[in-house]
Amino acid sequence: MFPYGKTSQARLSTCHADIQTIWNELSKYINASVFCGHRGREDQNDAFEKGSSELTWPNSKHNVYPSMAIDSGPYFVALGNTDWKDEVAFGVFAGHVMLVARQLYKQKKITHLVRWGGDWDMDGRSRDERFRDLPHFELYVPEPLT
Repeated sequence: MFPYGKTSQARLSTCHADIQTIWNELSKYINASVFCGHRGREDQNDAFEKGSSELTWPNSKHNVYPSMAIDSGPYFVALGNTDWKDEVAFGVFAGHVMLVARQLYKQKKITHLVRWGGDWDMDGRSRDERFRDLPHFELYVPEPLT
């Protein structure tokens, strides 16, 4: 188990219960940091100005409370941080998140699935995306199977 630090835990606590359930289960398998949960007006507009978000306040899923989005990534003890340039590590991390979310959804422990900011169209490919936000994950309600 990889418990979250105080800062990550505080950020996680601003998120929807389904995100908290997913990330708490995830912590059993992989070491992670939480960079952002809920984002207020000033922080959202700063993220937009810096180019780390394509949306201004109040249009991001980070802007509702509890947040329907989280920014998170792998934590490397040897670095004491995330390796922001390691796209493969973010992809591997996203795979863990998606698997845990699907398992919890199938067990009816959560009511949403997760879309990753590295694969907005959810086709399994990252290189076809115009804007890749690798630490971003957001909840969505899946279409019912017919």
